[in-house]
Amino acid sequence: MYPLKISEEELKNKVARDFFTGFNHTQILGRIDFCISYSDKTLFEHINFLWAEAKKGKDKDIIESFVQLILTIGKERSFEDTLPPLFLGAFDCEKIAFIPYHEVMHVFSQNDFNWNVTPSDHTSKEFKQLYTLTKDLLESKQMRFYFESDSAHLREFIATNFTLENNGLSKIQITKNNFVNVYLKWVKHVKEAIMIDWDKAKAHGILDADFYLADLLSVENHTITDKLQIILQKDHYELNRKVNDMGLFTSDRAEFKNGKAHLHESFWNLYERPPKEEFWDYILERRDLLVPQDIREYKGAFFTPPIWVEKSQSYLAKALGENYQDEYYIWDCAAGTGNLLAGLSDKYKIFASTLDDKDVGIMHERIKNGANLLDSHVFAFDFLNDSFFDEVDSKGNVIHKSKLPKDLQEILKDEAKRKKLIIYINPPYAEAGSAKQTTGTGANKIGVSNTTAINAKYHNLGLGIRELFAQFFIRIYKEIDGCILASFSTLKYVNSTAFVNFRKDFKAVLKKGFICPANTFDNVQGSFPIGFLIWDTNIKKSIEKIKLDVFNANGYKEGNKNFMQQLEKPLQLG
Repeated sequence: MYPLKISEEELKNKVARDFFTGFNHTQILGRIDFCISYSDKTLFEHINFLWAEAKKGKDKDIIESFVQLILTIGKERSFEDTLPPLFLGAFDCEKIAFIPYHEVMHVFSQNDFNWNVTPSDHTSKEFKQLYTLTKDLLESKQMRFYFESDSAHLREFIATNFTLENNGLSKIQITKNNFVNVYLKWVKHVKEAIMIDWDKAKAHGILDADFYLADLLSVENHTITDKLQIILQKDHYELNRKVNDMGLFTSDRAEFKNGKAHLHESFWNLYERPPKEEFWDYILERRDLLVPQDIREYKGAFFTPPIWVEKSQSYLAKALGENYQDEYYIWDCAAGTGNLLAGLSDKYKIFASTLDDKDVGIMHERIKNGANLLDSHVFAFDFLNDSFFDEVDSKGNVIHKSKLPKDLQEILKDEAKRKKLIIYINPPYAEAGSAKQTTGTGANKIGVSNTTAINAKYHNLGLGIRELFAQFFIRIYKEIDGCILASFSTLKYVNSTAFVNFRKDFKAVLKKGFICPANTFDNVQGSFPIGFLIWDTNIKKSIEKIKLDVFNANGYKEGNKNFMQQLEKPLQLG
């Protein structure tokens, strides 16, 4: 038994040191207390063995600890973008208990359960409801060990079960919000293994997406729907209709290249196939979203790395709900060539603008090749200088036409619609005299950030307003009041003395956010963090304390960081 008066953090460190040596226990996921995982360069993803809830002392109800953990996982939807663990666990200074994850995974599929509650509030209606639902299961399926009397058995249990050979490893669930991003990974890891002439196949209307869908909608490597052009038959693909000269190496089937079949197997070991049946029709209807992403072929284009595009859209779903794409409009007003919008589904609700006419041309060309955007919703617009609205005379006649589409102008004018507008951006960052940026509108000219109309209008907000991204933020905050701001940027606006006056004006609630290394972005050097933060500007609240998840360059979560507000001083790392 561990001393009863030690802190929870010290308890976690001692348990990790005494029983989980050789495993990684620093890959903290969101608000989950304790994680044990394994990572290796040969693996696509790190393997999670244990997610656990820790409590100091020894008198807490361990079933309540399990329920709190389940609520935490359900609220975070942790299992949607990382491999779920083999076991869930709960421990205190006296004992530790495990339950196989698969025994409780059905609990997360409840459609009528409110997961948006505080997991640590054991008095809530939802906590009591979940406790009643799972108590018998948790009591009957748990494996409990006491640290003092069962230490040898506990070590044997860990050695036997916390291994890659354990067939109980769970998989990442595929939903309507992430199936496009899984496709992009499939293109990278599996496409090259298929023996086919892709150019000839494309000429006959067969795309790599058809092979991906055959994989996705399958059980034990057999496609289970007849609605597809390509079907998977265990170790090869077949046409679901006869087409001559398809570029296949046999008339109606495509094999895996010699020595490459393992790429297909190892990739799908990570993902649950098929997805829930409720997503099938949507996925089949949105084949148009699975088009080749050709952004890299345009020389000089800056873009957000796909790993962070996927992560940002996962965080939008967590912050705003699984159906956020149905409920919100989205405008990328620093779109560049548009890759931040890859994976979004409703082109009638998506707008993309950029300063550079050449980038507009690239996006229009991509639309011809199947990109999921509307020509009329892609336009040139200088966000830091141009007017949002048509200028009219006293009789209502338009005397100066805005570059914004009419339907976007109507959204900006309507208070209710503004609250359902997401400004989703990776804006340029540069001070006057600097040309460094993350992405979006092309290289910035020296001095550009102190010559804009927005800089002149809001210059009283201090030195921070010289930053281009800050000018985007303040115009959005002041002139698109009530919207959701979801943006990549440096963290200067929350931790720099130059932004003290800016923070006095910028009041909003952080819904969700993460940070990642800046040097994972194109043409960016240095080890400082880039943050993706989702702000609800409809709720006016001073920034006092924020918590951001931390990801390394490979997309693995390494924990989280607190930022605390100090009066008249920058936010300090807590």
